This record gives sequence, C-alpha cells and structure tokens, in this order.
Amino acid sequence: HCLLLAQAPSGHLPEPRQACPVVLANPRGHRAMATAGAMPATQTVVRLRRRPIGDIVPGQDLVAEREATPKVDDVKPGQVLLHRLYLSLDPAMRGWLRDLPSYIPPVGVGDEMRGTTVCEVVFSRDERFRVGDVVKAQPLVGGWSEFGIASSSDLIKIDARASGNLPLSAHLGILGTTGLTAYFGLFKIGQPKPGETVMVSAAAGATGSVVCQVAKIIGCKVIGIAGGPEKCKWLQEECGCDATVDYKAAGQDSDAFQKLLRTALKTVGSKGVDIFFDNVGGFVLNESFRRINRKGRIVVCGGISSYNVEDARNDVSAPTNYLSLIPMRARMEGFIFFDYLDEFPKAITDLLGWIRDGKLKFQDDVRQGLDKAPEHLLSLFNGSNTGKLVVKIGERLTQPTATSRL
Repeated sequence: HCLLLAQAPSGHLPEPRQACPVVLANPRGHRAMATAGAMPATQTVVRLRRRPIGDIVPGQDLVAEREATPKVDDVKPGQVLLHRLYLSLDPAMRGWLRDLPSYIPPVGVGDEMRGTTVCEVVFSRDERFRVGDVVKAQPLVGGWSEFGIASSSDLIKIDARASGNLPLSAHLGILGTTGLTAYFGLFKIGQPKPGETVMVSAAAGATGSVVCQVAKIIGCKVIGIAGGPEKCKWLQEECGCDATVDYKAAGQDSDAFQKLLRTALKTVGSKGVDIFFDNVGGFVLNESFRRINRKGRIVVCGGISSYNVEDARNDVSAPTNYLSLIPMRARMEGFIFFDYLDEFPKAITDLLGWIRDGKLKFQDDVRQGLDKAPEHLLSLFNGSNTGKLVVKIGERLTQPTATSRL
C-alpha cells in the first residue's frame, strides 16, 4: 500500500543533533516509525564558480561551500527531501562544464554541479515514496550536495532484494550509467555476432571493462586497449580479453602502435576489427580506422583524450584515416544511453543475470567525502582510478521499517 507522511505540527525538521522521527500512516490506519536521524543545519554543496580552461582546478572551478540544509517547508507536492549517499563521477561531467550545445544544457556558473546519486528519502510529499526508500536521482540540475529536494519524476526506486543485495554504489555503475552505456552501445550500435572481433579502447575503465566482458559472454573475440602492463594483465585475467594492447608502449608513434595492433589481431586469429568500441578518440581512434573490417562498426562512446583541451572546437585533432570507412563500407555512430529508456528493465535483467552466473565482474572505486569530489573527479582524466569512480557522501539516516521494500 502507498503510505502517506504525517507532517509534524511545526512543519520543520528538528534542530541539529536531534533525531527526526517521521510517522507513516497508511489508509488502514496502521502506523510505523521511521527515523531520519540527525539533520544538520548546514551542508556541503559543490558549485561551478568558473568554467575550466583545460584541466579542472578544484577550489577555483568546482568549489565546495557550506550552505543551509533544505527544510521540510521547502518541499512541494510531488517532491521529496533526499539525503544523498553516493555520487557518480563520470567523464561526461567535463563536457557539462563547457558553454557549448550538447544533449543536455551545460551547468551554469554559480549552479550546483550536476550528478547522478543514490539517496534515501527523509521526507516526502508524494505518496509513491516514503521515508526510508532508497532511490536513484538523475536530475538535470544539482546532485553535488548532501541534501536536496527532487521531483518524483527524477527518481527511480531501488529494490535491494531484486538486485541481489549488491552494494548501493553498484546502481551508479554496473546497474547504472556505466553498465547501460556499455550494454546499449555494444548491442544497439555495435550489433555484435558470435565470432566477430571486438576491440575496446580504455578497456580497463568502468565502461570499457563491461563491454569486454559482455562481448566475451556472447561469443566474440576481444582485444582490450589500455595503458600499462598492470591494466593489460587485469583485462586478460579478470575480464577474459583474448589479447591486449598497451598503448603507452607505443607512445604516439603510428608504426609502433600498428605493430601492436597486428600482434593482437594475430593472437585472436583475425585479420581486422569488426567492432571498435571507442572511449578515447584522438590518436587511438585514428590508428584504429586502419584495422576496421568490411562492414565494420565504430561505436563512439567517448573521447576522454580530448576532454580537457582548452577549446573543444579548435584544439581537438580531427581523424585523418577516416576515409577508410568508404572502401570498407563501415560506419561510425555515436549514442546516448538514455535514448533506450524503455529497454532499461531488460538490460538490467541481463546484467544482473550475468553477475549472478559469475560471468560479469565489476569493481567500484569508492572515495570518501563530497568536499573532496572535485579532486576525485581528476582521477578520471589521469587514469588513477580503478573501476567505476564513486564518492561516498554519507551514512544512512533512516532505518528501514518492517513494511519497507529494503
């Protein structure tokens, strides 16, 4: 049954250091107590104070500040008050900081930084959500704050039992943006067939490592491109890649990189690449054009090699080998994962099934502290993260009741 929240007479949350009991009453008159813990008077919020030119400068571009915590009085019908538990850090965030047209508007200077989060509901004015519910919030505005008010339309309930009691951070990674991007990019754009050769750049990253494993699951031969012998070893031992290419060993030397690609292709018994799933762009993409097979598909997922250039319109090197698409009758296509919103349930079911069967592994790199999130974000661009990068914002304040879904 839907449970309606009975607001305290004062209409305000208690002062700091006091527990915040919220009474739940359902249409049959049953009552249950959920405790929303201690609500602080102020919270950490990270705002964009200056658009980065080149690399992000924490404390100047993205700035952690102390601000007043939202109050119950601020919650309107159809909204909930959230306490954020985990924040997803994604390469796409660098693009959101540019004042350029994209698939969503850029973050405004002075605005709270945008990000997907896993949260708990601490107050609700929507009967579909109750105190103690754990949700994923995907707002167009905000996300980098300890507490926030969200419209119910921006929330997806998380059922821990249905997802096999995976860590909550997994809903930002393997069951969130990371897993869905890998899934739809591979299946919708790559359209793989068993026996085909799939090559993945940034293969040891959060998205790339999922692509490698799923391609193996469906019977493809997989080559992973990564930086350094340790990452290449991990790709073969943990992700099942048939061959790897350490792009750092070639530097920016075209002949050296082509020799590495030929060796990898010989290892897997292929003459060329049927699907190239690209997360990098730049030099790696340009050289990979030369290895694409007839009717090959290049999946343009990202271009992390150029995300921190000073001017994205003038400082990104255009590929010079792209004309190989013509004789090879190949295609190159970009995508956004939420174009396939209606197919999310099937994708998540498939990903969960592979995890349960032990075929799909994932790794979350959980960092501590929202105030350090601008610094943690840099790890995506210097390669120091291992797996999906997530920031832990806080511990739960609510206790699930006997009628809770969690």
